[in-house]
Amino acid sequence: MDQVFLYSKHKKFSYHDFDAASAVLRKALPHSSNKKIMVLSAQPELYYLGFYCCFNYEYVYCPVTLQDDIAAIEAQIAIINPGAIITNSNLFLTHCRQQEHVYEPLQLPGFDTCYLCFRETESPDTFSSAGLRYITFTTGRGGAAMGVGISNANISAFSDNLERLFEVEETAVIANAFAFSSDLCILAMYLAWNNHASVAHITEDEIRNDAFFPDWPASQILCVVPSVLRLMQKNRLFKRVPLQSLRHILFCSEPLFETDMQLIKEHCSNAGIINCFGIPELSIFCTTYEAGAYYHSFNKIVSIGRLNTGCRAYIADAQLSADGNIEGELCVAGDQVFNGYLNMPDSHHFTELDGERYFKTGHLVIYNKEEDLYYYAGRVEREIRYQGHRINLNNLEYLFSGIHPITDAAAIYSRKYMTIGLFFTSSPGFKLEDHMHLLENIPSHLRPTHFFPTPHFPMNAHFKKDYPALEQFYQRYLDKMYE
Repeated sequence: MDQVFLYSKHKKFSYHDFDAASAVLRKALPHSSNKKIMVLSAQPELYYLGFYCCFNYEYVYCPVTLQDDIAAIEAQIAIINPGAIITNSNLFLTHCRQQEHVYEPLQLPGFDTCYLCFRETESPDTFSSAGLRYITFTTGRGGAAMGVGISNANISAFSDNLERLFEVEETAVIANAFAFSSDLCILAMYLAWNNHASVAHITEDEIRNDAFFPDWPASQILCVVPSVLRLMQKNRLFKRVPLQSLRHILFCSEPLFETDMQLIKEHCSNAGIINCFGIPELSIFCTTYEAGAYYHSFNKIVSIGRLNTGCRAYIADAQLSADGNIEGELCVAGDQVFNGYLNMPDSHHFTELDGERYFKTGHLVIYNKEEDLYYYAGRVEREIRYQGHRINLNNLEYLFSGIHPITDAAAIYSRKYMTIGLFFTSSPGFKLEDHMHLLENIPSHLRPTHFFPTPHFPMNAHFKKDYPALEQFYQRYLDKMYE
């Protein structure tokens, strides 16, 4: 029986299916030096096919999410300058017709009808795509899309570190709950493709809307963000999903809390836990920490561990805390670091130390020299001056999340009114106004101005707290209060 490559909802696609469809797709692609292939799809299988074809035939894989609007998609197209676009999006096809772009239907064996879109005139690249493996996007502080090109050399260095973590057998099923266009989804694809294993794609709708009924074999590896665990608990999916077969759970992209570890202990105690720190610019992740029955944590957050082999780091704007830890911005150099954003000068994104070029991640870490372990401490831009003190909103969230029965918190700062709003979830029936004594030992400069209890946080497409939505709510609240 042919090995399955992809399980997606109630469909399954074998390696033979992907080989046949990739061969047809390759013949249909333009014969030019532009090897960048953009995928824009409403269905996960087209993203997986794009990855499979590009990685087998040496094209540059460029996934773009449909959750962006047409203007954002066009901006990303302008950055990538793709040789062709594979899509099944009616929205994008309507846009193509309006712009009089060339497109043609493409029938791939075993897949639904999709379309190849071409640009009428080829324009020169503003960057060199030689040696690139894939291009993904991240968002800058101003909200603009920034193209991240990951090279063959980056992937090779990352792959060497990945192989040191665990062995992937051909019979393994790797469950992935990341958005299609995420570099972490690329991780799951790569794990399966590189080891002739299977990948099972879990859509966000299945988890958010309590519609998760997996009909694939039990998974051995699960790649998720920690907030997926909380959604699964909220929707009581742990009883429905067989997790005891898991051997490894790989977390990345957001902090892993002690409470998350308790969920794992209760529902998938046989799995080894690997907590990572990663952003697209560092070829998926650059630190790893294997958490066992005993694990290291700080501010109720599990350690992100040590640097991958071949990565080097220094902490910029470092401060020594009272407990001897070093806190500052993590800067990384080494074989996994990309060469710079495709569409903008990189002078302020990199810094030099002793003749070596380091990427400034924009993320704060706490380094415990005695343990030789790193701990995640939030985004750099979440540091504010409040009542004469420099505080980090992430630390404020960790502080309040540790006050029982508060379970999670999100802090928002208004620069217009110089106030802090704290949104929090808690145990049923808890009212903070009846328990203000819980705040007695918290210094005044760490006490938020306003408190907002909420049953749950708004989440973005990547299962993270939607801070822009909270900021908009808080700004409207303040404008109305002070008008």
